[in-house]
Amino acid sequence: MAAALGVTAWVFVERIKRRKHTRTAWVAGKEWLAKRAKFSKLTANNLLVITDFDATITCGDSEQCHDVMGNSKLLSSEFRNEFAPLLDWETNTSIDGVEWWDVAHGLMVKHGMPQRSIIPRLVREAKMVPRPGALELLKRLEDLNVPVLIVSAGLSDVIEEFLRQHGALSENVTVCSNRLNYQADSTPKSVSPEPPITSFTKEYAYSSASAFFAEHAKRRHLAARRLAHRRRPGATRAVRPPALRRLRQRTPRPHQASRDF
Repeated sequence: MAAALGVTAWVFVERIKRRKHTRTAWVAGKEWLAKRAKFSKLTANNLLVITDFDATITCGDSEQCHDVMGNSKLLSSEFRNEFAPLLDWETNTSIDGVEWWDVAHGLMVKHGMPQRSIIPRLVREAKMVPRPGALELLKRLEDLNVPVLIVSAGLSDVIEEFLRQHGALSENVTVCSNRLNYQADSTPKSVSPEPPITSFTKEYAYSSASAFFAEHAKRRHLAARRLAHRRRPGATRAVRPPALRRLRQRTPRPHQASRDF
């Protein structure tokens, strides 16, 4: 009896810890109902969805992909000590813009971090919380067979593992982001594409995901989901994305695009 009570108490405590770990103060905006009404007139067989990942599929107060690399104690202290200054956007102005991604990825290759085998645990223990309704939306898009392109300046390995752990890495989802190349080894040897996909150069994603657009060329409506404001990796305050982040404006095909939904 005492053992059973002990197990019950342990399960209860673990559930409380998990609930606190995944709690977020961010909720859907008031304009959601109006946006939903606009999209109710579209048909699923003529729709493409493009979405960001960090602070879009995840909540705005979640760790971003590169935050996980710099914060996790699963990675070596030598790596984290070198990576930490990159997460200090408030006072470290020596590295900014596209150069940030070059330096960050260079450190990951230099230190061989993260090892391929620990990525599932790395993501599972990170404070990455799905935005309320995001997983349900992805499931609905899967059921309707609507192609989804996730364009991110983060890391494909982290994004795909996050989706996998939440049962959302379905066949209709394509991830276009920076990918760690392990070359049959346990540590990353390089990062592709080159130049990297960054918050400032997401127009590169059109060429990087050319097969996606070619496959779905007959679909004429594009829903682009992103936040109007989002923070850079490691930053504590939001920054306004420059105009060139608007991937849909770089798409040469005549989609009837509706921004955000």
